[in-house]
Amino acid sequence: MNDKLLKLKQKKLRQKVSYLRTELEETVLIFKDSLSEFERDFGEYFKKTIKVADKRRVDTEPIEFNIPRKDVNIIFKKIAQKTHPDKFAHTNIPKKILEEKVKLYKDALCAVDNKDWARVIEIADELNIKFDDVKKDDTIYLEESVTGLSDKIAELKNTYAWLWANTNQENREKVKDQILMSLGLKK
Repeated sequence: MNDKLLKLKQKKLRQKVSYLRTELEETVLIFKDSLSEFERDFGEYFKKTIKVADKRRVDTEPIEFNIPRKDVNIIFKKIAQKTHPDKFAHTNIPKKILEEKVKLYKDALCAVDNKDWARVIEIADELNIKFDDVKKDDTIYLEESVTGLSDKIAELKNTYAWLWANTNQENREKVKDQILMSLGLKK
């Protein structure tokens, strides 16, 4: 693949990752509201069972990607050189700039823990850090990010809570019966 086409593909994938992060953020907020509604409407059925509702919860923690930690760490080290709080210990950097650098450092550290290539690269871009020497063609990593984010969104949207919150009023009783039957709480 020629360099120009590769750059366009990477740009497109980065934008897709950014869009999916925003969609996931929105989905998590809607899911939390849906879960509250579900627990309110189904709570009576779970009082006697061993926390079935807890077993049905979907983890809303960050996604851990399957990117090699070695590659993510190389870029993180470059980010840390520009943002590590100890670097600014004896400087007169304005407080606002210091807070921004520390936030970027913490975000990058979290991204490394989750092996989140796309977020680490996003932070590196923000700091004007070049990373071509680490991975010239990172489309596989970006595609992994797209898949991980898409899967998490689908997982949240395939819960009983989401289904319940998005069921119209005329079908609620029927859906309630189906949910209770699938949980073994009604025959």
